[in-house]
Amino acid sequence: MGSISETPAHMSTVTVRPTTPLSTELSTVPTPTTLSPDQVLIKVHVAASNPKDWLHLVARKLSLNSGDDLAGTVVAVGSNVSRLQIGARVAAFHPMFAPFGAYAEYAVAPAHTVLKIPRIMSYEEAATIPLVTATAALTLFRRQGFLAPWEISIPTCKDFNAKPLLIYAASSPLGTYLVKLAKLAGIGPIIAIGGGSSEYLRTLLDNQAGDVFLDYRSGISKVQEAVRRTVKETGLTLRNAIDAYSENSSWVNVAQMLEAGGRVSVFSGANKYDEEAIPAFTEIIYTFVGSAHEGAYKPGMPKQPAPEEARGDVEFAGKLFLWLEEVIKQRKFEGQPFDVVPGGLKGVEAGLNRLRDGKAAGKKLVYQVVPN
Repeated sequence: MGSISETPAHMSTVTVRPTTPLSTELSTVPTPTTLSPDQVLIKVHVAASNPKDWLHLVARKLSLNSGDDLAGTVVAVGSNVSRLQIGARVAAFHPMFAPFGAYAEYAVAPAHTVLKIPRIMSYEEAATIPLVTATAALTLFRRQGFLAPWEISIPTCKDFNAKPLLIYAASSPLGTYLVKLAKLAGIGPIIAIGGGSSEYLRTLLDNQAGDVFLDYRSGISKVQEAVRRTVKETGLTLRNAIDAYSENSSWVNVAQMLEAGGRVSVFSGANKYDEEAIPAFTEIIYTFVGSAHEGAYKPGMPKQPAPEEARGDVEFAGKLFLWLEEVIKQRKFEGQPFDVVPGGLKGVEAGLNRLRDGKAAGKKLVYQVVPN
């Protein structure tokens, strides 16, 4: 364990409570004083919210600092950490349910899910990236089986990713990051199904590459017919789909759009995914982003990968965050549109209730812990 000096003895932190509406408590607690060898202490400049920040608390009846997305500056590092220097500008994915989360003045994260950010990127934009990008990357390159961008230079695998990919709820934050990563990995054409607030999504699609946007509000039967028509025009077989919504049995309709042997990725751990309407020979597989830290799924989670596959997720996450540093520096990868919620840490309650009420409109909600 490494000791920490030159930080305030106490810090402000937010506890989120699963009440209706959601409530928070801002309190003063001791600043972390020790780090394990692979940990990093970060002064939080900006924290960002994800739907799981309230969903998991309500499901488990827990109260805690549930923030896991942050950007700031490195204050201290553990004895094994050499690539991150004191004062470095970084963004980080904090382990879910672990102490010292993002809704505080200081947070602790493992070094392998911390990425350095250039000065051309604001802390606000950087905070929109870590968790959702890890979720999208684990889905595409671990659960769906596509090659990661840092692997596609292998000559014999050049065209491996040239397969159609259907993304349902593609205009959501997760959906847009799935599109970004898919484009960088040469996956496509992309069939993006979305609705309102799809302006940003449309800027990511490439008609010349065969990408298409379909509006789910036209009705599921029309969408399914449009998918079949689009795939027929490509002459390819659609066997890969991602349901970025994963609510109200949305995965059933998505599964019905695939050919036999297809695979649908889902994100809600509260379902069994055993509906009779799911076609035979179609696999449903759940993405648990926590495997980026734990290398395992929790007992009882649905549709898990093989344990040996999940064990590799930690090493994969480390490679992902190193790659993100490079593509961000090269301006090939960006964050997503965001709204700054007023009030800093005091604004977390309002922000999470906006998320719970579905009023974020495809934007990431961020909080300036250190005012600009």
